[in-house]
Amino acid sequence: MITEILKKLGLIKDSISNKDTNNQNQLPILELEAENSLFDFKEVTLEEIKQRPDAIHDMFTGKSDGFLIKNFMKHEDADVLLSKLETIRKNEERLAITDVGFTYPMVFAEYNNRIETLPDDKKHEAAIEYYSEMEKFNHSFADEYNVDAHKIITDFFTSIGGGRTVEQPEGIDDIGRFPFVTYRYLIPDQGLMSIHCANYFGTTFKKAYAHLNRKVIAKNQMSYFIMLQEPEEGGELSLFNFRWQEGQTKVNPSEDNEIIQPDGSKTYVQTDPKIRKNKLKPKKGDMILFQGGNIWHRVERIKGKTPRITFGGFLSLSHDNKKIYFWS
Repeated sequence: MITEILKKLGLIKDSISNKDTNNQNQLPILELEAENSLFDFKEVTLEEIKQRPDAIHDMFTGKSDGFLIKNFMKHEDADVLLSKLETIRKNEERLAITDVGFTYPMVFAEYNNRIETLPDDKKHEAAIEYYSEMEKFNHSFADEYNVDAHKIITDFFTSIGGGRTVEQPEGIDDIGRFPFVTYRYLIPDQGLMSIHCANYFGTTFKKAYAHLNRKVIAKNQMSYFIMLQEPEEGGELSLFNFRWQEGQTKVNPSEDNEIIQPDGSKTYVQTDPKIRKNKLKPKKGDMILFQGGNIWHRVERIKGKTPRITFGGFLSLSHDNKKIYFWS
């Protein structure tokens, strides 16, 4: 009914040309939450998920979609990590600043994009320097940050990894490692993460993923994050009722409405009456672990005065199925 009224008023068109894309982004947002869960997504305790010893493989193969793990991290440990991040923020220690906040340390894809801007004879050296530095970051984290998050997360993934070895992928020429985690700091009013899935990034940023793909099955990789600081309002993880298909894309990574389908048609998630979403709102210390590779999702815009701060990355299987790699 609402959709038909808006059509009569000229606020929604039956078909939208390429020229209308910008106008479409200005239409009233009609996004609706589903009454029921759209996915096999369980809320569990840490003890309960450890009763699923191959949970990571189950997500990778589509047997489950994800978990909200209550109280994964102690609040006092989260506070220590927040305190360290505040020191880093004030000193601006190599923050990767964006329009919506910043990440620290710089995620591998962003760093690889920056390496591409260097002269050809400088790229290899810069890559080795980055991965060597990130290996030191991983190994020294407990001493530098006073919380052994690397061990906590490694032990956890080992417990649900089906007996596989758990580690970070090796860097260029097998020198150094990928970072195991990244802080993500989203600022109020501007902070959000537009609709995306990791499979989209893997096809859009092929150069950045080229080395990773040799080590890891990056397609259908999973995502994980721990909530360190909740915003006053907003910042939920929204999961939309459609999955990745080969050939899907967006006009650019920041686009938050239009999804271009493999046949060239377009889906507008903000106004299509068939689109539904589940909104997940983890509390401080909770972990979300889910199939972020093929589920289109968004972090909703932050409201209020408190930044949303999370701590996480990605994980997947090695090509020989003997290892679980996690990285950021």
